Amino acid sequence: MVLLKNEEDLLPLKAGQTVAVIGEMARSPRYQGAGSSLINPTQLDSAFDCLLDAGVSVLYAPGYNKATDQPDEGLIQDACRTAKKADVVLLFIGLTESYEAEGYDRLHMRLPASHNALVEAVCQANENVAVVLSGGAPVEIPWLMKVKALLNGYLGGQAGGGAIADIVTGKVNPSGKLAETYPMSLQDNPTAEYFPGSPVTTEYRESIFVGYRYYDKVEKEVRFPFGFGLSYTQFSYSNLRLSKEAIQQGEELKVSFCVKNTGKVDGAEIAQVYVAAPESNLFKAPKELRGFAKVYLKAGEQQTVTVTLTERAFAYYNVNLHDWHVESGSYKILVGASSRDIRLESAVDVTSAAPEVLVPDYRQTAPAYYGGAIQEIPDEQFEVLIGRPLPPAQRKKGEPLDLNCNLEDAKDTPWGARLNKIVNAVTLKMANGNEETSQMLSSLALQMPIRGFVGMSASMFTEDMAQGLLMILNGQNAPTGWKKIIVGFIRALTHLKSFLNSI
Repeated sequence: MVLLKNEEDLLPLKAGQTVAVIGEMARSPRYQGAGSSLINPTQLDSAFDCLLDAGVSVLYAPGYNKATDQPDEGLIQDACRTAKKADVVLLFIGLTESYEAEGYDRLHMRLPASHNALVEAVCQANENVAVVLSGGAPVEIPWLMKVKALLNGYLGGQAGGGAIADIVTGKVNPSGKLAETYPMSLQDNPTAEYFPGSPVTTEYRESIFVGYRYYDKVEKEVRFPFGFGLSYTQFSYSNLRLSKEAIQQGEELKVSFCVKNTGKVDGAEIAQVYVAAPESNLFKAPKELRGFAKVYLKAGEQQTVTVTLTERAFAYYNVNLHDWHVESGSYKILVGASSRDIRLESAVDVTSAAPEVLVPDYRQTAPAYYGGAIQEIPDEQFEVLIGRPLPPAQRKKGEPLDLNCNLEDAKDTPWGARLNKIVNAVTLKMANGNEETSQMLSSLALQMPIRGFVGMSASMFTEDMAQGLLMILNGQNAPTGWKKIIVGFIRALTHLKSFLNSI
């Protein structure tokens, strides 16, 4: 878990405070992924129950209905009344099961509208609001300036409720750091223009500029940077030392520095070591994480931390060599608390073992990568990088479907259009009109390769039936195709009946 904000030391909770626990996720937690990762827990702890067990004086209001995205004014008003009675509000929100799951791409980074509306309203009722966020990925946070504290709980598993209670009560001092960047909005993401892609292809035009490498390259403001995380104490960095001023390729470099807990609470810090490469003919990120160390320190304690950098810390992948290569030059060694909180800096001279190697140079053929304009890479520059022409982004009209295609690929065929319409109608009904859930279910069904139906049906949908479906979709011989499906279905039911009788 990562503590992202804590103004006026709102957390941990103080003895004797009355706490309004608001949000259905406090009692019905989002604790795991959706899809095939779903498991039945042996015991499921809720933050609400664990706070009661910890002796916290708790008031409760659900605030929203997890099953719908639409704000419920009655639930919101009840939550505001509850918030006014408390010293502190713990507000539990996040991505619901219908907002993220395997098998389909998220089309936005928003939280459910009912959750955002609840935060906005509760902040009007009580100024001491701490949000506990659940979910498996970054989200947009439009209300961040209105809350005093934010704890990112991710998907904590069946015991996550107890972990949250331990952190907000101060039994545990949070020490997690973000493993991704939280952008201000989806459009800030380097891949915003390219994902989820075309009906046939997905293009990784961003090259090496993923996450903080991109945001640092273009100096873009972010909500929270890679490696960021707060604590109930503070840490200082000092006395950076390198084992050598110059190394030959293949030699290790030991990076040592002191970290001190300057606060009044015992805690752990994750110190990060980044390397910045010298100017090159090849485009490179401003800096890259090459090592880190987690050190536990009692209040006032100081320790020396050592991180060892190997040859790979100074290497890049050379497409001419088809191997990793180290360029000679002066490399900056940066030590910090996050990718945007560098505390110490030094440098080491590195001598390459292969100085005559041709370094790829795209300055004339793909100049956009040197300036960081990753969201606007022209086709011809991307083709230079991948070394071949781009494949077609659309299926050719009339091109036969095969087992690697999906039902969405067939939407322009007569039978494919019918099947797409039926699936969309059925999933909307299954989702009780919830468009987010319906979209997830539709995507899972329509975007799975036809061969996937065979592999995941436990022999209820055979490859012969799949070939029959392709005959129907391709308009080759619909009667024969239907026959294959019907006969296969009857056989599958017969086998299933025999199996059930045998047990």
